Amino acid sequence: MMIKPGISELSKCVDSRYTLVTMAAKRARMIGEERMHDMDAYGDEKPVSVAAEEIVEGKVGYVRSEAIKRAKAWEDEKVAAILSLNSNDDVQPEEIEVVEDDTEDNE
Repeated sequence: MMIKPGISELSKCVDSRYTLVTMAAKRARMIGEERMHDMDAYGDEKPVSVAAEEIVEGKVGYVRSEAIKRAKAWEDEKVAAILSLNSNDDVQPEEIEVVEDDTEDNE
C-alpha cells in the first residue's frame, strides 16, 4: 500500500529524507495522542498518512536547532578565512570550489 502523497512530493518540502522521517514521525505521534482524547479526530485515516498530507500542505514545518546554526556560521567563517588566505596568493577566489559534506543526509 502506497502512502499518498508520494516521497517525491514530500521531498520537495524538506532538506533531507532524515528531516522528512523525523517530521512525519513526530506529527504522527501527536495525531495519535490527539485521537486518544478525541476518537473522532482525523477520521479513520492513519496518523502517518495525515502527517504526510499536512507536510505537503505546509501545515507542518521544522526549525533547525541553534547548534546547527552555530556550526553553519563557523563553516562560513572557515570559508572566509580560506578565501582571505588565498587572496594573498596567486589564486583568485573564483577558482576555489567550496564543497559541503552531505554525509548526514543519508540520501
